[in-house]
Amino acid sequence: MPLSSVLGASTLIKPGVVTSSTRPAVPYEGQLIFETDTDRIAAYNGSAWVTQNGLQLIKTQTIGTAVSSVTVSDVFSATYDNYLITISGGVASGNVDLKLTLGSTATGYYYALVYATYNSASAAAVVAQNTTSWAYTGSGSSDTLSFHVNVDNPFAAKRTVARAVLAQPYTTGAGGGFGGYLADNSSYTGFTITTSSGTMTGGTIRVYGYANN
Repeated sequence: MPLSSVLGASTLIKPGVVTSSTRPAVPYEGQLIFETDTDRIAAYNGSAWVTQNGLQLIKTQTIGTAVSSVTVSDVFSATYDNYLITISGGVASGNVDLKLTLGSTATGYYYALVYATYNSASAAAVVAQNTTSWAYTGSGSSDTLSFHVNVDNPFAAKRTVARAVLAQPYTTGAGGGFGGYLADNSSYTGFTITTSSGTMTGGTIRVYGYANN
């Protein structure tokens, strides 16, 4: 009979499961731990703990059916400074653009979009000052949704910056680069994605944090 059946699994010591403040005091080279407060794996390289680098998945959320907006909560924190938000799969009710807002703030968004339509080599631009959202951060059609946005410093008490690549997935659409900022110093923990018109159905929103070390 396994020991866990006698004592109960919750009473057993879990080797390597710690927090960032309760790492082993005398680690050995190659030792692996999992930090429950940061959800990261760390390895001891003989002189220091080295945590996972790159993108860390924070949250996955499915878009509903025929909705014009979806709110994603509790994703920004002090753990990360910069984030990536993506959408995979899903469809829109027609050719739409997707807008991004932080928290409940509906003012102070500044942005510029430089783009070219697929049937023209001429470049054009759209600019906005002190508007209600970051428009043109993504797009959609009856075939797919497209959203790939980097957000810098949303949790910090400083101006938040957003950067995106626009790729409208229809023949009369356009592709280009987007950059903008929110003119306040508020701390945000979530965001909302909204359609410019019509609705969206299905698809998965994923939020990643860029590891700081």
